[in-house]
Amino acid sequence: MSARISWLDVKLGVRMMLKHPALTLVGGLGIAVGVAVSVGFYAFSTAYINPTLPLPEGDRIVALENRDIRIDNEVRSALYDFYNWRDELRSVEDLTAFRTVQRNLITGDGPLELVQVAEMTAAGFRVARVSPQLGRYLVPDDEKVGAPPVLVIGYDVWRNRFGSDPRVVGREVRLGRVVHTIVGVMPEGFAFPESHAFWIPLRQQSVALEPGGGPPIFIAGRLAPGVTMQTAQAELSVLGQRTSAAHKETHDFIRPVVMPYTHSLTDIQGITQWQVVQMNLMMSLLLVVIALNVAVLVYARTAARHSELVVRHALGASRGRVVAQLFAEALVHSLAAAAFGVALAQVGIAMGNRIITTEFDNGLPFWTDTRFQWSTIGFAVVLAVVTAVFTGVLPALQATGRRIQSQLRQAGSNRMGLGKAWTALIVVQVAIAVAALPAAVNMGWTEIRKAATYRTFDVRQFVSATLVPEASSDEQAKAQHDVNVGARVMEIMERLKAEPAVAGVTYASSLPNRGNIIRVEGLPAPTDNPAGHSVVSSGIHPSYTNLISARILAGRTLDDRDLAEGATGVVVTESFVRSVLKGEPALGRRIRHVGNRDDDDAANTTDAPGQWYEIVGVIADLQKNPFDPELVRPSLYYAIAPGQLRAAGITVRFRGPVPAGFADRFRAIAAEVDPTLRLGTVRLLANADEQQQTAARLVGLAVGLVLLSTMLLSAAGIYAMMSFIVTQRRREIGIRTALGADTTQLLRSVFARAAGQIALGVITGVAVAAVIERITDGGLVAGRGIVLLPAIALLTTMTGLLAAMGPARRGLRIQPTEALKSD
Repeated sequence: MSARISWLDVKLGVRMMLKHPALTLVGGLGIAVGVAVSVGFYAFSTAYINPTLPLPEGDRIVALENRDIRIDNEVRSALYDFYNWRDELRSVEDLTAFRTVQRNLITGDGPLELVQVAEMTAAGFRVARVSPQLGRYLVPDDEKVGAPPVLVIGYDVWRNRFGSDPRVVGREVRLGRVVHTIVGVMPEGFAFPESHAFWIPLRQQSVALEPGGGPPIFIAGRLAPGVTMQTAQAELSVLGQRTSAAHKETHDFIRPVVMPYTHSLTDIQGITQWQVVQMNLMMSLLLVVIALNVAVLVYARTAARHSELVVRHALGASRGRVVAQLFAEALVHSLAAAAFGVALAQVGIAMGNRIITTEFDNGLPFWTDTRFQWSTIGFAVVLAVVTAVFTGVLPALQATGRRIQSQLRQAGSNRMGLGKAWTALIVVQVAIAVAALPAAVNMGWTEIRKAATYRTFDVRQFVSATLVPEASSDEQAKAQHDVNVGARVMEIMERLKAEPAVAGVTYASSLPNRGNIIRVEGLPAPTDNPAGHSVVSSGIHPSYTNLISARILAGRTLDDRDLAEGATGVVVTESFVRSVLKGEPALGRRIRHVGNRDDDDAANTTDAPGQWYEIVGVIADLQKNPFDPELVRPSLYYAIAPGQLRAAGITVRFRGPVPAGFADRFRAIAAEVDPTLRLGTVRLLANADEQQQTAARLVGLAVGLVLLSTMLLSAAGIYAMMSFIVTQRRREIGIRTALGADTTQLLRSVFARAAGQIALGVITGVAVAAVIERITDGGLVAGRGIVLLPAIALLTTMTGLLAAMGPARRGLRIQPTEALKSD
């Protein structure tokens, strides 16, 4: 007979799902979680890790950058190298450099708008190979010193800001201080180099550029015809060695590299297409493990249908036909579960996109397509088919093996063993749960703990925005402009205070929450950082603590006397007293700044030690964490006078919820005071907290589903195995009961196999976890292995024993007459 799948097989598959709801739900949930993880990572990698550039021959566009091998990080101040590579490099054509600058757009017939502008060499448009819709794009002459300022705009800007005016070319607009002439409009969808809609020329330097000088830039180009990335890297390395030999003071530890274009802008280093495929395969291994466990359940169900299979074989059904039927049943189940998994993945992808979007000031890069792709559906279908092979074909092959002929001759025998391979899966599954779940639980718990940090004041009443002066190439003008920043900030604050709904306004330094290394007089440095203590340091106006209603615990808050020249008063938080001073009295203590701290490099203390400051007050923490107070970083605040400001973060408090449209009013006030001041995004503090909580929910959802599905599969596998054993031993149990066997002995005999497999799985899992813990030096579980490992082992054991309890109790209720009659 044919081994093809028929519509009848599909209907039978649906019927089997309804007939065995427990297997359908438990196995389906496991498969759905595996599909969700695999599909989610596939969609993420397609959109962010190794995307396809939607440009002509986009795969030929590459990025070039210098890397400091001492810290394995990029060095963006590479304008000297760019000009050198542009003149000498032959394997990469149309080399371009660009950077993003912020400018206020003023058109005269619309509101002021802060926009992201690509300051780019003309070659960038040749790299993209997209023609303008109107006018022209940038040309090399636009880069020359003294050339008229020109501007190219994007399609959306042309449509929304200029009403699709075909005469827009030649119109003048102001970007900050400088009036530019629009010379071209790019077509719809064009946003090269990242997510830009405004382009101005990156001007050549009027003086000789020193190695390591110039602004931070990105460099890109196109591989020459017939050139591979490896060939380009070889040529670039030779140029790099030459520069390093000539300029050891700046380039001794610098190595230039060629990489896929998107990796440089998203800071993804050294990941190839094949490595992305490997990562996808590794993520899919979770689904394979789940599928094997579901196969145990299906095999137990198939064993219960053994008489049916024997009869069908006797009536002429070939082995292939029987396998095809069981495969169809499994495929229906796996497709339904995969559909649910894809829906789960969509929830996770949407949450992830919201988080990632906030990392880009101008929206997601132009190559990022967050829409659901047909390739993702195809990938999910492939996963469902592979899962069906594991859950349907493997049990079917085992059930229809050579023994079926001998069992047919036994006329009615319903004996079919589970086999060592299938029962071993129970041990493996328990071992995986015990070994892997502690790391997953630790990761989820860590994110949940972080997200539990909340501000101690009502964030719904606050908005904040950063105010930065426009940079100027004229140093004298720049210095004069900087002097006036403080006065302009104070004027903006006064105007904001006059708004009816505003309760108060204050400012902080332009880098709030900056990590610093400080020394405390008379207090030794911590052993994990000999340089000093890491704290969060912020310059504030004395009204800042009052505006947010900070509670005074000791001493005083900052006031006007701390704004005077030479003032040394600082205020610290209770977490500073707890973590840095170890509970010792704070007032009168002297501290000084000895270096800046990058979160990834705690020993970065290159700054010269500053002057000594005196702690004059202690305030309550502005954040709390009910799970772990140590997650609230120690903080200190110093007063910064308006005249010292080079930029400012303005915080506004309202008497109630933030009024709708206030962001536009805020921006209008700033523009009235000084159109060249760049006001960043006006953010609600509540939204910033929501972003952190969204990330925690995403991690918690993933970890929770993995934990739930793993435990359910463990329980279901053991339940299926025990049910099968009880079914196979009905006659034996009935006879032993008739002969007066003790209930405890019967229970022990039924329970022994499950308990043995659970114990073996737990022991194996603990051993594997101990090895991983030793190799990673506690990195996967952050030193919590001594708590998490026993807890997971106990939870897995209890889950397995509870699952075995039902079949065992059912076995004790078997009546001798029923057992003999059924046989």
